[in-house]
Amino acid sequence: MNKIYRSIGLMSGTSMDGIDLALIESDGKKIIERKNFAYLSYKKDFKARLASLIYDVPTLQQIKEVENELTLLHAKLVNDFLTENNIDKKTINIIAFHGHTISHVPEAGITWQIGNAHLLSRLTGIDVVADFRTRDVALGGQGAPLVPIYHFYLFAQQKKPTAILNIGGISNITYLASENENDMEAFDICFGNAPLDDLMKKKFGRDFDAGGELASSGKIDFLLADRILQNEIFHKKPPKSFDRDDFAEIVAPINSIKIEDALATFTYMHAQALAINLEFLGKKPQEIFVCGGGRKNTALMEDMQKYISGISIKAVEEIELNGDAIEAEAFAFLAIRSLLGLPISFKNTTGVCAKLPNHHSACGGTLFKSDIIS
Repeated sequence: MNKIYRSIGLMSGTSMDGIDLALIESDGKKIIERKNFAYLSYKKDFKARLASLIYDVPTLQQIKEVENELTLLHAKLVNDFLTENNIDKKTINIIAFHGHTISHVPEAGITWQIGNAHLLSRLTGIDVVADFRTRDVALGGQGAPLVPIYHFYLFAQQKKPTAILNIGGISNITYLASENENDMEAFDICFGNAPLDDLMKKKFGRDFDAGGELASSGKIDFLLADRILQNEIFHKKPPKSFDRDDFAEIVAPINSIKIEDALATFTYMHAQALAINLEFLGKKPQEIFVCGGGRKNTALMEDMQKYISGISIKAVEEIELNGDAIEAEAFAFLAIRSLLGLPISFKNTTGVCAKLPNHHSACGGTLFKSDIIS
């Protein structure tokens, strides 16, 4: 029997709301036991400092200061989680530390996730796997999405073809055509929550439109939306990945209309962008399972169901999964696969070059050993 690892996954997403923690037990393949989940919300002042790394022109020292502050928050979450759940750290084999993306331009060979893995391993006393994306980009990949191989095993029992849509700051889709890993495809689609959340922050100082209430009350500006949807970025063929601000200038005209109408227009555009991208798949899925924060936005969910015919669109909770935990669980899974030298990215997910020898073993995360001697 394959060894079962206990792995903690940590994820700080593009929405910059906080840190997700998930504990799983897995062999890095078919055996997956989903355990506890925890969340730490970022305080307003730290969120502002984190955002300044992306939107301002920080000094190198400022970047490193925020990086260490981010790492301390991750360490606190891990240590508090272990204490509260009466879990001995010696029983945890590995921590997956995604860090926080502050720059992602794979076409220029750049993907940058801040996070001090050496510091995290010292503060927790547990080995850490981090830096999941750099090698993939160095080998011609997009560095994203990386979650699909976890989707492949987590949704193994679902009838194929099926798809998993993650709506975070960016929306990405995993397409499972069959029971064969080689038939798995994945790519980013378009913006997710990012422009809606940014608008809510700007107008009301609120992080998001809770439940999509405002968006549901607005009127769609179809002419403006359909004109913007003609932009080539919505029709780009995979492999492809996006940063949260790749769409900022393109959708900027929407921000000038009445806010509830702007939010409604964004949800309509998201549904239409998904419809456009479904055409890249060989055969349309019968079901799309939605995870990530966007599944809680009623307007987003209803517009997808309204404008995409013949496909059932449902939140992953309908099959007893936690849509908030899946991405953190996935990186916990990827850390185990990295330890085992198993691939975490593929030609049909990130576009990583398949012609290089042993490219699979080169595309895992990097191991950072704990300095604590027990």
